Amino acid sequence: MWKAKSLVFLIISAAFIASPAAGVVHSVPKNRLKRRNPIKPLPPLQQFLPAFNWEQEEYLNAHNFLRQKVGVPPLTWDATLTASAHAWAEQRRVDCDYRHHSPNGYGENLYWMDYNVHTPAQVVQSWFNEQQFYDAPNNVCRCLPERNGCECGHFLNVVWGTTKRVGCSGAVYCDGNKGVYVVCQYDPAGLIMGANPFAVAGF
Repeated sequence: MWKAKSLVFLIISAAFIASPAAGVVHSVPKNRLKRRNPIKPLPPLQQFLPAFNWEQEEYLNAHNFLRQKVGVPPLTWDATLTASAHAWAEQRRVDCDYRHHSPNGYGENLYWMDYNVHTPAQVVQSWFNEQQFYDAPNNVCRCLPERNGCECGHFLNVVWGTTKRVGCSGAVYCDGNKGVYVVCQYDPAGLIMGANPFAVAGF
């Protein structure tokens, strides 16, 4: 009997002790509590706005230095081409596929490197180095078929005589540490079958 009464007393005591903890008790009255500021949304990503900065200037100067070597007129920098090249580089950052060209109708050179270690001048020079595979007297590429490591298209895009404008993406880091991607686009496009790449009609 005594044990039963003790058990009932303990249960009632536990309920009495636990009841204040059932609700949240503040020492400051509710009407004086400070409201938490709502979390501000992140600002939207800024739209890419092409600017003729030191990097673009180096791409342009590298092209024009090499074009002068083969006797074709210099190019001018173009913001529309730069934006287009940057957009394609951003689209390809998921796979860093440097063999997949954009469908926009401009001339285009793509470049891939493990890390951002090559300057714009070195990137353009690497394209120009394909000159060794180009047979200028016969207007043909010695690489048949053209393949990675033996091709002429990048060289021809750099020096195509009737091209007037260029814009480059700059270095874009690919997702998953897949490397660094660079796109340069040209207008008007070259690589016209049977045309002389060094003709300068229209200038």
